[in-house]
Amino acid sequence: MESFQVEALIEHRLSQEQSHKEMFATIQKLEHRVAFNLSEIHNRDQEQPSFSSCKEVPWTGVHLIRVNRDSEPFEVYCEQETFGGGWIVFQFRYDGSLDFYRGWNEFRDGFGDLNKEFWLGLEKVHQITSGRKHELVVELEDFERTYKCARFNAFEIGSESDQYDVKAIGKYSGTAGDRMSYYKDRKFSTKDRDNDMSNRHCAQEFEGAWWHWICTDVNLNGRYLNAVDKKSIYWRSLKNHQGLSYSRMMIREQE
Repeated sequence: MESFQVEALIEHRLSQEQSHKEMFATIQKLEHRVAFNLSEIHNRDQEQPSFSSCKEVPWTGVHLIRVNRDSEPFEVYCEQETFGGGWIVFQFRYDGSLDFYRGWNEFRDGFGDLNKEFWLGLEKVHQITSGRKHELVVELEDFERTYKCARFNAFEIGSESDQYDVKAIGKYSGTAGDRMSYYKDRKFSTKDRDNDMSNRHCAQEFEGAWWHWICTDVNLNGRYLNAVDKKSIYWRSLKNHQGLSYSRMMIREQE
């Protein structure tokens, strides 16, 4: 091979190597830019003002809401497809995967996964319902897939100093029967805090935290059982103590 051909081949390979280096550098720059942009988007999302209620959100799912300007925002699950949308889900049970037999602090603060079974937390429900008027809907289903619901045109609970008592429960409509009016002015009880009006410890006896009185017609935080059992999830006007397979409680801001 002639020397000029060798030189040309070397020059071509050097040119290719330089081109590869430039291409690699360009790819690195693009990767850094994409990473920076994703970081900026994340930070911007974190800093974005939250919604004031689920009525403002565009789709069903987990969203950040701020009850008022002075409060810290927190995540809620917004239901936008049922009963006209705009609902905040604060209790959801459908498969028994989450243990609801818990103490006061957990019911106060909330527990579970907002995309699965969960309890939002009494303190959050108090903050939401005490600032503006809200309504309540309770959805229920038994193990034979019979669906019932109960709606109340007002719902509010007090603060922790009031033991999260039911301050307001409105007019009933629906198919499940009114079992919530019974709890007006009743305080919330858990397995480690007995606020009922009986000489029994209803939350322990029924293994379900609730606004117990003497003792309860509703045990939606009870055990997930397909059985006739007072410890099961039940709404007494539906087959007495027959356990339910599905329970969802939701609140919505009124106009």
